[in-house]
Amino acid sequence: MRYVRGVASARRSSAKKKPAGRYHHGDLRRALLDVAGAMLEEDGPEAFTMREAARRVGVDHRAAYRHFEDRRALLAVVAEDGYRELVEVIERELALAAPSDHGARLGRLARAYVEFANRRPGRYQVMTGPRVNEDGRFPGVETALADAFHLVRRELDAGIATGAFRPVDVTEVVLTLWAGMHGVASLIAMRRLRVRREGFGDFAERAIGHTVRGLLRDDTELD
Repeated sequence: MRYVRGVASARRSSAKKKPAGRYHHGDLRRALLDVAGAMLEEDGPEAFTMREAARRVGVDHRAAYRHFEDRRALLAVVAEDGYRELVEVIERELALAAPSDHGARLGRLARAYVEFANRRPGRYQVMTGPRVNEDGRFPGVETALADAFHLVRRELDAGIATGAFRPVDVTEVVLTLWAGMHGVASLIAMRRLRVRREGFGDFAERAIGHTVRGLLRDDTELD
């Protein structure tokens, strides 16, 4: 009996001496994503490593691989989360425009896109750089991207349905608008366009407005 009590006492003593884990079940994955986001904004995707992310979180790098198969798996989640955040940002901006003002709504959409890209440069590079889902391992990225594209298509469809926009090949115009927004965002990020930070949104609206004017049935000026 004394032996059993001694073992139990030793176990309790060992448990007391063992340092409490910094993260309990379910927290480490989120912590790694949060740290990854901060690292991407600091140094960009090229400098990001799983080992450094784990070190900053305070765990052995092998623990990180229990949540993410490899570096690309973690970046895929970063990209997916980024597109979902972009959708939310665009929807909030669109809520500021009248449903019937289709030209202004596309301008608002461009504003939201460019401001997001320049507020989250590291995350944006992961979203729009070399495809993290090249081999189809991460279908969630494609779904999130499709949701973002759908916002542009939805606005075009609405404008065509009311007669505000000319009948056009919607897919081609969506791609044109998306390319235009990405181009503006990338040129600003690379400092090829000299635009004050507080003027990013205004510049994006004006830039995309040239394309939108070609869509308007009466070719009227945008506000």
